[in-house]
Amino acid sequence: MSCFERFNPATVFIFFNCVIVSGIFTMNPVITVISLAGAVLLWIVMPGRKNKKIHIYTALMTLACMVFNPVFGHNGATVIAVVNNHNITVEAGLYGLFLGFMLSAAVYWFASFSKIMTADKIIYITAFISQKAALVITMALRFIPLYLNKARQINNTQKALGLYKDETIVSRVRGAARVLSVLLTYMIEKTIITSDSMAARGYSARRRRNFSLYSFGAGDIVFLAVSVIFTACTVYASSKGALVYDFYPYADVPSTQPLALTGCVGYGVLCISPSIAEGGSRLKWRYLKSKISHSDIRLPIR
Repeated sequence: MSCFERFNPATVFIFFNCVIVSGIFTMNPVITVISLAGAVLLWIVMPGRKNKKIHIYTALMTLACMVFNPVFGHNGATVIAVVNNHNITVEAGLYGLFLGFMLSAAVYWFASFSKIMTADKIIYITAFISQKAALVITMALRFIPLYLNKARQINNTQKALGLYKDETIVSRVRGAARVLSVLLTYMIEKTIITSDSMAARGYSARRRRNFSLYSFGAGDIVFLAVSVIFTACTVYASSKGALVYDFYPYADVPSTQPLALTGCVGYGVLCISPSIAEGGSRLKWRYLKSKISHSDIRLPIR
């Protein structure tokens, strides 16, 4: 498990919301490139097996956006070709390129989110909003595969009894009706047993304490503070218009005003903060490992 994965799920969830929401509602090329770089870096530094084909998919998606946007969008003043009386402009190509970058960044961020935020972490976060909703989601996640497996078992039993020997539509409909009837009976019985079991364990009590494997420590406070502060810098700069960028009719030069630089730097620190945490954890581990390997360990002689 990586250092970033050991944070409280609420901290990780807030970070992903901050970084995605801050970067997806602006087409500023600097913000887009920073978002893509931070997402790719996090995907690379995360331990464990990863889908390497994601790089090919995002590259093809970016190329497709860069090629097809000038074909269907003819805005822009710098014409490089005319096809069937339609202008192919540089600005449309640049817009498609950075649109592909933004979509690729979203793919990497959501891929990292799905890898880090497992089902138990999602349920843990849902419990903050409503414990009953978290309980319903947990039971649904448990019962859906259980009932599908049970339906498969009932269907195989029906086949073993020879009830599908007539390969006709009427026979199949009757067999499906029998499977559904048995499955509904099983579901009702299972639901009653589960309800009685939960009542016996105190689920109907008003005051209950919930057990959780996740805790909120000092590292979560620091990381959450970093996420909120630098997100506020980016949102403030964007609200003041410092990060506004226009591709048409001519592509603007990114602003170098102090407020724009503050928003870009803040967003950059926000994007690379999990990679920095992961890198610092690895450096610390290597340092401690080197101290252990170079230490003079003497075992007592008996």
